[in-house]
Amino acid sequence: MTSSAVQLPGYALALIGLVGSVIATTMVEWKRHSYTESTVTSKETYLGLWMSCTVDATRHTMCVNYKSLFHLPAEILITRVVMILSVLLSAIGVLVATLGMRCTRCLEEDENQKDRVAIVGGFLFIIAGVLAISVTSWFANAIIRSFVFSDSPTSLHNRFEFGNAVLVSWGAGICSVVGGFLLGCRYLWSCPQGSRSVSSFTQPKVIPGTRPGTHYV
Repeated sequence: MTSSAVQLPGYALALIGLVGSVIATTMVEWKRHSYTESTVTSKETYLGLWMSCTVDATRHTMCVNYKSLFHLPAEILITRVVMILSVLLSAIGVLVATLGMRCTRCLEEDENQKDRVAIVGGFLFIIAGVLAISVTSWFANAIIRSFVFSDSPTSLHNRFEFGNAVLVSWGAGICSVVGGFLLGCRYLWSCPQGSRSVSSFTQPKVIPGTRPGTHYV
């Protein structure tokens, strides 16, 4: 299997992971709550990392940006920071992996150097994907815990479920991890140690006491 046959799918998956992480970070449906007492008083509430939106019975949507970081729940604030870090690492990984791709002309005079650059880009994608998956799982777990342990009549109307942004973030993280692995595994397959061991094994040995090029074993 050629280098491009492995690197191109990995690069494509990592790029999809970057786009998915950006979309998930900007989505408003990280937490959602639906309350229906009648057809007149039904209401849906969505909480994102940057704003909250409310949809009334007439399907009128009103969104409000968060005004202060100090009034945000811990799960929203931490998830925002980690997702931004994941997006930045993925963006840097795209630039680095582009230099290390065998199909580009950058650093083409040294293929081993290109492979090392590609594995650095893949490593950045893996870190970004792990961060996205980890913080999203923690965010979803916090929602589940608050939902399960909210038994008072007042809290029943404030129970939230995780929204579509959680699923998008999970998918983006998985794409980044798989793409980063594909970008880096080609370097492991082309490790120069194997070629050195083969060449040393096939190197002819000169019998002591004879002139080179006369007797070999």
